[in-house]
Parts: sequence; C-alpha cells; structure tokens
Amino acid sequence: MEKHTLIKILRHWACFILTAVLAASAVFAAAAGQDEVQAWLELAQEAHEKGDDAASFRCAEQAANAGNAEAQYILGWMYMNGIGTEPLQEKALEYWRLAAGQDNPDALLALALVYINSSHPEQDSEKWQEYLLKAADLGHPVAQASLGSMYYYGYNLEQDYGKALKYLRLAAEQENADAQELLGEMYFLGNGVEPSVETSLAYTRQAANQGNANALYYLGWYYENGIGVEQDDTRAFEYYRQAADLGNISAMASVGWMYNTGTGTPASLQQALDYYERAAAGGNAYAQVRLGEMYEDGEGVEQSYEKAAEYYMQAAGQGNALAQAYLGLLYEFGDGVELSYDKALEYFRLSAEQGNDVGQWGMGQLYQFGLGVELSFEKAAEYYRLSADQDNPDGLECLGYLYLEGLGVEQSTDRAMELYRLAAALGSEEAMYQLEIYGD
Repeated sequence: MEKHTLIKILRHWACFILTAVLAASAVFAAAAGQDEVQAWLELAQEAHEKGDDAASFRCAEQAANAGNAEAQYILGWMYMNGIGTEPLQEKALEYWRLAAGQDNPDALLALALVYINSSHPEQDSEKWQEYLLKAADLGHPVAQASLGSMYYYGYNLEQDYGKALKYLRLAAEQENADAQELLGEMYFLGNGVEPSVETSLAYTRQAANQGNANALYYLGWYYENGIGVEQDDTRAFEYYRQAADLGNISAMASVGWMYNTGTGTPASLQQALDYYERAAAGGNAYAQVRLGEMYEDGEGVEQSYEKAAEYYMQAAGQGNALAQAYLGLLYEFGDGVELSYDKALEYFRLSAEQGNDVGQWGMGQLYQFGLGVELSFEKAAEYYRLSADQDNPDGLECLGYLYLEGLGVEQSTDRAMELYRLAAALGSEEAMYQLEIYGD
C-alpha cells in the first residue's frame, strides 16, 4: 500500500482556490459584525474574480492589518504564492503567525507545513508539532488526518496506532477522504484495531466516492480478488482506471496488465503499453519488468535488448528479484549489455537470495558450466533444486539432466524421468525432447 506523507495529505488543502477562501472569510467577517473588514474582504473577492490580483491583495491587506485572523491567513497565502505581490516567504510567515496567535487553524496548519518541509530554523525546534497539534485540536480535518498518518507510519513522530486511530476518526467524521482511506487500510490489516473487511470496505468506499485515488485503487483490488465483495473483473478495471487517471501509479500498472491480458476489458496491446509506460515512469517495478519483457521479446514493440536492459535496470535498482534475474541472463549472454559473467553472478545472486526461482536457476547455470565461478555440479544441483521446488520448468529440466548423468547427485534415470515429466507438463521443450529420446 502506498505510504502517506504530510506533503501528500496536505496536497489538496494547499491547492484551495483563493475565491473560495475569500468568500468564506467574508462570511466570517459578517458574522462577527466587522462591517469594515467584511467590506474589504468582499472587495478582495470581487477583484480576484475579475482577475485583478493586485487589487485583491491590497483589499485583503486592509482587512489583515485591521486584525482579522482569516484575512491575515489569506494575506500570508498570497505572499507565499506570489498572488498580487512578489512571493515573500518571511512576510507570509509573519501574517500566518499573527493569525495563528488568534487560533486560526488554517494558519496553524500552514506554519506546520512550512516548518516540517523546509530547512527553516524553527523546524529544528519541532515547532511544527505544536502548530499541527493545535490545528488538529481546533478541528481542522487536514491537520487531524496528517497527525493520524504520522502516528500511523511513525513519520517524524513515534508510531502510535491508538493516537492514529483517534485523529483519523476525527478527520473521517468530517468526510476527509485521506483519513477514510487510511482507516480502510488499518481495518484491513488489523493495525491497532480488530481486523474487519466490512469496516475497511466501508471506509474505502467513502473515500473512493470523493475521488480519492488510493481508495479507488484499493476498491479495484477488492473486486479483482473478491474480498468482501463478489469478484468482478469489469468493476475492478473501472476502479483501477479511475485511480490511474487520477495519478495512482499502482493502478496504472494494474490497468496495463488488464489491457495486456484482456481481463475485465477487451485486450489492447497499445493501451497496455501506454499504461505500463506511465507506471514505469512513475517508478512502478512491475511495469518496468513487463516493459523489459516486451522489448526483449518484441511484443508489440520493436525488439530491443538494449531497451529491455534499461527497464530491467530500473526495476532491479528497486530490488525487484525477477528483474535482477533477467539482467543476469542478459549479462550471461551479452544481450543488450557487454557480456560479463561477474555481472551475471552479481544479479543472479541478488535474485536467488530473495528466493526467486529464475535467479536460482541462473546460479545453477553458472556453477554447472563454471561461468564466473569455479565449476561445481554439487552447487549447481543445490540451486536447481531450489528452483525446481518452485515448479520452475528450467530448474526441473536441468536437475533432471544432472540426475540422468549423475553429476553432483547420485545417478538415477528414474528420478531424471520424473523431473522431465514435471518440466514437460510446465512447457519445457527440452524436457519433452528428452522424454521422446528415452521413450517415456
């Protein structure tokens, strides 16, 4: 599941439209009976709607200098973003501090965001914690969701599922989609709560209905796997597609796979490539491996070992075991890269240490033929057996050969034939050939 950060949760809040902020402040001023302040705020709003940001800034400044906390927050926001004025962070902080001194939750949250995500001196004093906690206690849903996320993941705060649950529930009650989505995860995994697919699904739906990309992705996963709902590939595809179009990288990879296999939607290799490429550009290792396979085999693209190696490198750099095994093969035969048994050994070993059957088979190949290592049929048999135990057809076939010839293992034609039959059932053409030769 994709990890939340303060930046991620605050993204939507930080993109508030100025018109809406000004309108809310004008209402506040009117309710407080501040006629003059209200007039300035209304003029600021009118100027902004007409596209005259300079006039809007001057009017907001009048209201802020009159001591109105909402106007001070707005003016700080305009200084921070250079709206109607040149961007001046210190002036923004000055007005936000004034508003925060009047317990304005938006200003408190804004200050927390600045200090936690910058090299500002006040970051070291952890002043941001004070601002964020106060904003949350004043009922700001984004601050509550942020605190909940930080406690949940142990991000800049000691992990505490109890406190995470407290703040996430408060935010979810105010229909904060990020909090709802994370609560869905908590109840699915049983982190700090009794596991409940039903409750998890309910929170996930609430967040998805508000257009939360992560929640849409998880809802697609529920339908794809039939968890808590009737299995439905078509609905899974639709949720994945919505999530992908909102920028969820994992969903892009899933949509690519569904187009690739014709699952839940008509097959389309071009659409699969498009989504795989988008997911790979976003760092999704699965999509990078699939693109590498497609370029290696010339599936829907012009065959290119060089492009295959490029994508495998990206995924292998993230620790993907299958990509590491595929890179080992490219280095073993010099396909798209300079032939190097040392490199092949490096990548096969990384893959095999993660338990990948292809990497284990690759290690067996190196030991069987003494490529980059001292020849050892015993070591080859050891790695082939690990691969064969995971029903890898190449591992089964190669282990069968060692038994047939008595290399590194006690010779046994019966055992060799047994392994060949298993490999042949999994599609190994070499095993089928051997069975024909021995009339099995």
